[in-house]
Amino acid sequence: MKRSIRFSLLLLMGWTALGWTAPGWVAPAYLVSPEPEVFVAATPCDAVPRHLLAIPDNLDCEMIKWRLTLRRDPRNLGRDDFKLQYTYGITKPGTQGFMNDGFSKEISGKWVISGNTGKTPGKQIFTLEPTASESKITLLQMSDRMLHLLDTQGNLMIGNAGFSYTFNKQNANL
Repeated sequence: MKRSIRFSLLLLMGWTALGWTAPGWVAPAYLVSPEPEVFVAATPCDAVPRHLLAIPDNLDCEMIKWRLTLRRDPRNLGRDDFKLQYTYGITKPGTQGFMNDGFSKEISGKWVISGNTGKTPGKQIFTLEPTASESKITLLQMSDRMLHLLDTQGNLMIGNAGFSYTFNKQNANL
């Protein structure tokens, strides 16, 4: 009898260590929640991103620096959330920063992945749905390490000589 109890406990401990759970049992967050994915970009401050981020049209703006954090919660489908931190303004010559440190803001909300049925080549579409605004932000997954901003019609955004609309995964193992 003692052997079967020990074996059952060892088996349960093995399942738990691998992240497997018994029906009706919720595993601790440290076992099932993966690390968030972080993507960064430096883009032009054109009309489309101004609209998506509610940047005033009358404000001088050349560049936007983005930091997108995507978090997935595999325990609860539909509970994936994001945080988008961005800074915008006039670039400071000879640096990677902004004059007067620019303007920094943050938005957050839920995000979903859908299949790519559009005319642009890529894997999937990531749609950011901010909780405090009506403008959804869509990105095309180019690879596991790159996302690309789409305009409001679903077309790839075209950058300029200094900036693109490609988001690169931060600290990706290349």
